[in-house]
Amino acid sequence: MKSSFVQSNFLRWLLLMLLTLSISACAGAGSNRLVAEGKIATSLSSVGHYGKGIGISEFYVNGTWGGTQHGWGGGGSTVCCVSLPRTINVPIMMTVKWETYRTAVTEERWHEATVPLHLSETKPGTGYDMVVHFLPGHKVEVWIADEGTGSPNYPGPAYPHGPPPDYVPLPDEKPEPTKEK
Repeated sequence: MKSSFVQSNFLRWLLLMLLTLSISACAGAGSNRLVAEGKIATSLSSVGHYGKGIGISEFYVNGTWGGTQHGWGGGGSTVCCVSLPRTINVPIMMTVKWETYRTAVTEERWHEATVPLHLSETKPGTGYDMVVHFLPGHKVEVWIADEGTGSPNYPGPAYPHGPPPDYVPLPDEKPEPTKEK
């Protein structure tokens, strides 16, 4: 009988300790910040403007993994988070690294560009998420805007519509195989 009494009290004590730890963890959540003071976190998504036969197997913005992206339109991942200053007084530069793959010629390549963040009269945290546009010629633009990418008022590159054009390789890339008729 004494043994079950000790076990019962021990279980109550253990349960009370776990409850206390859980409550203290929640109470400390406000001071345990993942984003540094004076910074704000924004989600990250992407749009492909390359065409068909090419895609992005993975990309990074300032070291944050952004997911994957088709060569045409949306359909990439939306991930969290890229850290930005809460107040922006000077141009912000974003380093984008991405790997393209071409299915017809089995070619994979890494690219990197440092480009300005376009803010379109908005502040981080008040507009839509950060959008990386993958453009022909392995160029990129990074935008945060008050309008989404499908809106006619979106200030960045127009969202790709219609059937995708064939990808046109650059001179230093493998040529596309010829199509027999």
